[in-house]
Amino acid sequence: MNNSKDNKTAVIYMMLASVIFSSMNLIVKYLDEIPIAQIVFMRSIVMLMIVVLVLRKKRIAPFGKRKKLLVFRGVFGSLGIAFFFYTLHTMPLASAVVVHYLTPIITILISVLITKVPIAPLRWFFFILCFVGIYIIKDFDDRVEVLPIVIGMLGTVAASSAYNVISVLKKTEHHLVIMLYFPMVTVPLVLIYIFVTGDWVWTSAVNWLLLSVVGLCTYFAQYFLTKAYQIGEVSKVSIVSYLGIVYALLLGYFLFDEWYTPIVFVGLLLVLGGVLGNIFYKGNLKSED
Repeated sequence: MNNSKDNKTAVIYMMLASVIFSSMNLIVKYLDEIPIAQIVFMRSIVMLMIVVLVLRKKRIAPFGKRKKLLVFRGVFGSLGIAFFFYTLHTMPLASAVVVHYLTPIITILISVLITKVPIAPLRWFFFILCFVGIYIIKDFDDRVEVLPIVIGMLGTVAASSAYNVISVLKKTEHHLVIMLYFPMVTVPLVLIYIFVTGDWVWTSAVNWLLLSVVGLCTYFAQYFLTKAYQIGEVSKVSIVSYLGIVYALLLGYFLFDEWYTPIVFVGLLLVLGGVLGNIFYKGNLKSED
């Protein structure tokens, strides 16, 4: 009975996380005249302040034990979010989100490269589905160019690398410490980039407020996401996160006048099917005799 109640609570948490992430994506899409580096900086500085305050309140040592890995997590996370925000600015909303949701696929592939564990044949089929879907999206949607797709894929590689590092760090580090290194590494890197390129604009008060809200969304979405996975079964909870694609389709249509031809919808569904197939496939990473 408790498991059922916990799973229901976890689903609610994941739905909240999905709505908040979708709200963040919407704001980033709306702020298309603000440089990506500036959005990443504002997101990171707000998140950094919140996490530092929470760490101090809980009296948790902030710098962790495995500092090199924590820094790598921050670097990979920085690249992943910067590239994702770029795709939000340059691609239709749902297409950018679908490419971002390839992260579990790339995470598995990176893990396999590191551990040398064979991949079961059915998993290869799911991988192929994803990449055929990406090809269809690119080839049949005139709004999607090669560069954003490439950058989006690089973003999923960076994010997946971050998740693989997190899977190691979670054994020794508090989740708030892992969260801290993300903005702590991002802020100086982005500041250097902005200083060199001058990629910064002074915008309206409303836009500054929205930039700050992006940081708030990140923190609270991560909080609800973490809680969901802590108390619920992964197989029941993770499926809810893919509501983000539905939100992206609806928001893109109603707010940005974005719609898709039937063949592009097929591409989107192939990517989604490949990702979900890999998540719920019970064979794990092993060869099938």
